[in-house]
Amino acid sequence: MIKKIRVEDAIGLPLLHDLTAIMEDGFKGVKFKRGHIVKEADIEELKNIGKDHIYVGELEENQVHEEDAISAIGPLLAGSNIEISEVSEGKINLSSKEEGLFIIDRKLLRAINEIGDYTITCKKSYIRVEPGDKLVGARIVPLWTDKWQVEKAKEILNAGPVFEVKTFKKLKVGCIITGDEVYYGRIKDAFRPVLEEKLSHFDAQILGFEFLPDDEVKLVETYKKFKDAGADLVIFTGGMSVDPDDITPRAIRKTGAEVIVQGIPMQPGNMLMVARDNKTYLMGVPGASIHSKITSFDFFLPRIFAGLDLKKEDFLEMAEGGLL
Repeated sequence: MIKKIRVEDAIGLPLLHDLTAIMEDGFKGVKFKRGHIVKEADIEELKNIGKDHIYVGELEENQVHEEDAISAIGPLLAGSNIEISEVSEGKINLSSKEEGLFIIDRKLLRAINEIGDYTITCKKSYIRVEPGDKLVGARIVPLWTDKWQVEKAKEILNAGPVFEVKTFKKLKVGCIITGDEVYYGRIKDAFRPVLEEKLSHFDAQILGFEFLPDDEVKLVETYKKFKDAGADLVIFTGGMSVDPDDITPRAIRKTGAEVIVQGIPMQPGNMLMVARDNKTYLMGVPGASIHSKITSFDFFLPRIFAGLDLKKEDFLEMAEGGLL
């Protein structure tokens, strides 16, 4: 039975939950922990933080305390490379233990938040994270919840963790820069510095940069050379638009790779093309990457280094938020 009493009448009784305070000196946090036995010396301090009354007593059999309710699902929320904090103020935080890509199971996240009292909030999926980055905050809204809500949450989470961090892999990367104007020296290449800078953020073993004319046969031959060298990723630049003389997409198809997507709902970077040849990814990078700091290429390069199995729907869902 839970009841509300004056703090003066609470001497000798344990606190039912953490009591937080915001002080003039800037302190914000737990002032008295759950289970603290109220002493006469605490009365004035309790009143100073606005507590003229507190709750005491014991929960009924079908009720679960906020801290126990959130602690019960913490290990089920967190997958690989995620650290769980201790409960404080009725909530837990999940942080990254490694550098990598933060991944969310959105269906499970929504299902947990639909139960009623559980509120789980987090950073966006597919962002790059560093060790120690806070990723998730989880709590229930009231001081206690019904036992069925806890059991429902645990049942949902039997399907797997909601959150994980995928560490980046070391990949062998070949780069093919296409265009008669560059190959014959009419203009200076601008793609190589861009690719070098973007790949420098990952553990990339660059197998080489090959400069080729607009020749489908040479593109396919050079791709096969990189693949035979063990390339995990081959990047193609130049000739990625819809002009009749832009031959790179045709060459990518002639490699025999399975095209996942050609053209995606993102700007800049509409003309991104991604294919897969067994374990080797092929990426046709739009010309926008030369002039724009962030394009579709920057969103999907980390996913390849994280070892994700890319599907067409991964690209289509970028329509919302894809106007960069």
